[in-house]
Amino acid sequence: MMNWYDIQYLYCDSMELFCSTMFPNVGVPSISVLEFYDIKKLYSFFDKQGIYLTIEMYTKNNWSYTISLENEKMIITSKESKNKREEIEYDGFEECFRLLNKKLIENK
Repeated sequence: MMNWYDIQYLYCDSMELFCSTMFPNVGVPSISVLEFYDIKKLYSFFDKQGIYLTIEMYTKNNWSYTISLENEKMIITSKESKNKREEIEYDGFEECFRLLNKKLIENK
């Protein structure tokens, strides 16, 4: 499960952009509501930010992610593999929030 509490606390700038983009007329949704959010929609959000998450399966129980950034030669890979696709997606999206937060802070 996505750890929205940590994301909101650690990456507040990227969380603010996510909320204003994905929920423009609602304001900031509560963390308890986000627990039911379809995280597949995060692919589209991060694609628009120039952060591309790719999930790969090497064997049946060996999933990993790669993140590439638009206009940069930087590629980040997962530190460890996971048994399920959903588990690696959670890790990958958390890393995407971290990278977006860093990008937003640098652009201030």
